Amino acid sequence: MDAIKGDWVGYQTVFYHEKTGKYSQDINEVIDYNNLEIDPAGLSAYLDYGYSVFGHTPVKYVRYLLPHETLEIIDGKVRTTMGKDRTLDLLGKTSHEDDVLGKIENAVNTWAAGFQEDILIPTSGGFDSRLMNVLINDKSRIHAYTYGTSLNQGESRESVYANLLSQRLGTQWSRIPLGTFNVYMDDWYTQFGPAVAASGTYHMEFYHKIKEKEGGNPMQLLSGIIGDAWAGAVKVPMVHNPKEYRTLGYTHGMSADSKRATGVDYTSLIEPIFDRQKEHLASPEYRIITAMRTKMMMLQYLISVPARIAYPGYSPFIDEDIAIAMLNLPVERKENRAWQQDFFRKHNLLFEEEKHKYTYQNSLNYYALLHERLESLSVDLLREHIQPDYLHWINQKIMHIGTKERIFQTLMHTPKVKGVLKLLGAKNELLEAYFAYITIKPIETLLKKRHVGIHQA
Repeated sequence: MDAIKGDWVGYQTVFYHEKTGKYSQDINEVIDYNNLEIDPAGLSAYLDYGYSVFGHTPVKYVRYLLPHETLEIIDGKVRTTMGKDRTLDLLGKTSHEDDVLGKIENAVNTWAAGFQEDILIPTSGGFDSRLMNVLINDKSRIHAYTYGTSLNQGESRESVYANLLSQRLGTQWSRIPLGTFNVYMDDWYTQFGPAVAASGTYHMEFYHKIKEKEGGNPMQLLSGIIGDAWAGAVKVPMVHNPKEYRTLGYTHGMSADSKRATGVDYTSLIEPIFDRQKEHLASPEYRIITAMRTKMMMLQYLISVPARIAYPGYSPFIDEDIAIAMLNLPVERKENRAWQQDFFRKHNLLFEEEKHKYTYQNSLNYYALLHERLESLSVDLLREHIQPDYLHWINQKIMHIGTKERIFQTLMHTPKVKGVLKLLGAKNELLEAYFAYITIKPIETLLKKRHVGIHQA
């Protein structure tokens, strides 16, 4: 008998096939392409969230383990059981920030002591990666890398803050220029299949360029993944019913529109999960945990992408003990991350209180669209499951970026002007179409692989 248990926060997801009994962290090893069927509700949920949710995927019979869920294979038959969520028992026990910082510092340096290689830290200049750079004792081992999100990537806040951080800590730092990441769509599918929209291909470009720059220098990656959630930066509104559960998905618009794409309602997938959680969702801390558990299907690419390229990764914030200790800090100290602000102020690293020239502009996806011509989605192939009108709209938007669109995009990517345009009701349909495209593209690849399988059989 095989027994596999889901991680407390959904990290390193385990997929399984209800009929064949196959299971793996690689969804492609679980999918039976020769007998592939689409799950209409699973597909619609995937489209709206931009990743698989509620234990379902777009593929019929292919599911994944939720936190605290156990999979047993007995005589080839699949059985799943949901265990007690012990995390609930850990909430509400007040912690102290000095103890929390000590836990994180001990964790990262214990990890670093376990190998001799240099340490790669993707450094956005934000609080999480800033903390990782500060807490590593041996600064000579740090190789910090950053990408900018503005049209002039060197002027983005990420680049400016990361550069300042490296100067004050005396660490090695470089900025990697990005803009041709859509060429990694096939590589994305190879790694994530139809479980996650191709929303992180820019990280594939990022780490491939780092690998080239480093000339094969072996390194281990230290990530600040989801530290902001536990630290006080994330607030999740109250969820009163299954329809509001999408607020826990935290998608930031990087998804498609299931109403336009399929019209299939997937409330039946949410209801059993909501019923199990509804009493606990009154807790703001539990809502944050649930949001991270929901989105972990997608977020884990921040570690798994570099690991596949060359750099095995670790984040202290995946550790339940550290995460809960951060959540249990006094509410007033978590407000605006005051406890971390004080820490950085003490180390002369609170750049937010200094005057620096930078831009908040986030133009990376638009920049890539200007410099890469995407292949149209195949309406003939996808129309079996997705409305052709929606597919035509997506193709038309991303394939024909004329002068008027370029002017509009310039305005929409000018921070102060963007705010005014949004107040006036302007919508960025080009990026909406692009996010729908990268969400649907893995489904197209899935169907192509089924088509090949049928003809080979």
